[in-house]
Amino acid sequence: MRGNWWLAPAAAIAVLSIFLLLPPIEPLTPIGMKIGGIFLFTVIMWVFVGIGYPSLMSIALFAILGVMTPTALFGASLGSWLVIFIMTCLGLAEGLRSSGFSRRLALWFMSRPFTAGRPWALLAMLMLVTTLLGAVMSSVATLIVVMAVVEPMLEISGFKKGDRFAAVVMLGLTWAASASFMATPIGHVSNVLLIEWVQKDTGYTISFAKWMLVGIPFSLLIYLVLLLILRFVVGGDATRFGSAARQYVLEEKGKLGPMKLEEKLTLGVFLVVLLTWLLPGIASNLLPQISRYLQGLGYAVPALVGVVLLCTIRVKNQPLVGFRDWMANMEWSAIMLVAAIMVIGDSLGKPDTGIPQLLAGVIEPIANGAPFYVFLLVGIFWAGLQASFMSHLVSSMLVYTVMMPAAIDAGVGNLPALGYAIFAMPNYAFILPSATVVTAIIAGSGWVPVKFMARYGAIALIPMILLVVFIAYPLASLVLR
Repeated sequence: MRGNWWLAPAAAIAVLSIFLLLPPIEPLTPIGMKIGGIFLFTVIMWVFVGIGYPSLMSIALFAILGVMTPTALFGASLGSWLVIFIMTCLGLAEGLRSSGFSRRLALWFMSRPFTAGRPWALLAMLMLVTTLLGAVMSSVATLIVVMAVVEPMLEISGFKKGDRFAAVVMLGLTWAASASFMATPIGHVSNVLLIEWVQKDTGYTISFAKWMLVGIPFSLLIYLVLLLILRFVVGGDATRFGSAARQYVLEEKGKLGPMKLEEKLTLGVFLVVLLTWLLPGIASNLLPQISRYLQGLGYAVPALVGVVLLCTIRVKNQPLVGFRDWMANMEWSAIMLVAAIMVIGDSLGKPDTGIPQLLAGVIEPIANGAPFYVFLLVGIFWAGLQASFMSHLVSSMLVYTVMMPAAIDAGVGNLPALGYAIFAMPNYAFILPSATVVTAIIAGSGWVPVKFMARYGAIALIPMILLVVFIAYPLASLVLR
């Protein structure tokens, strides 16, 4: 949109103005017209401009147009516990990265003896370590950590940008970094948002333990399916990706030496925080008082204490995590996006706006008149298709906002499992660079041509949809009840 930067803002303002000037359209109320206008204004800006400052503009509009008071507005957005939780989880992930533990873990997996002379086994290990790191780190940080090791491996093996198998390797890393997102809620913006929304909409709290009971096995299944697609559908000449790459990994692993004190301390703090998240869900009968106390603290407080410890503990007169480094590596745009979504999501669901009634009128006939799995398939297909072209978090939010109220009103399905499936699907949609930051990074690196990414991302989309509908949802229904 270079040279025509004003088109998207002008269109967004025009749509907002129409909603403000038109009389309410049944069943929308005057307040519902304002919220609908703000919502469409925000979506246009998100899709065509970005998610950072447009999210802040969206928040401001709720006060400017008199929908919410400034006090209530900031309490529901930037003052939400989710903002602190996300910031502190990113701080914990920064500690794992900056201490060198993430790189050590990656090199350990890549240097396993059975990968010698087996290039596809080496790729399998590359994708596995990406999946494991991506379970507790942001997909962007995960991809950057693994790419820093893999790019030299490709170069010393004689691969150049544009070579098919090099594109296969980098595409595999991208898919794994994105697909690992649903394994745990740790450090993942949309997953914690889903926990909050499901609790608000249904009264059911998805504990970290139950989430992981669903997320870890399903993420491993997705990893295997993606690996099989790369091996037998995408393919490529892997013969050069062998001894030279393995020798590089062994040399880099040797340079690390024994595990450093800062790595041990950082890992220890992370594991203690993880334990405080898991105990209420797995030890409520054995340690009832401790579990109740930790449950009362919520998720944000243990993470906050953990990252403060990382900033406080010093090794060789250096903190485990520098506060400035933590702030500099913060995904501020994602945080602003979550703050805006918290306000928009809460406002769209209020009965006095007429919006729930409008959405129910469109989707509820499908929920009532068709088998539930048809209803689910429609929603998951919508989520996957939309997320292939635009922000995964925005796609999850839009589909959830429509599908969940319809399912509640129709009284169909396991609601927490439905929420999990809706938020899961976008993470398996990677057709275009615009889909997510990791696809943008890998396309911008030159290793994966956009046509190559689009072709095989589209092929992978259909099995991903079927896995979410017929595996993820039933599995979540067994656990989240």
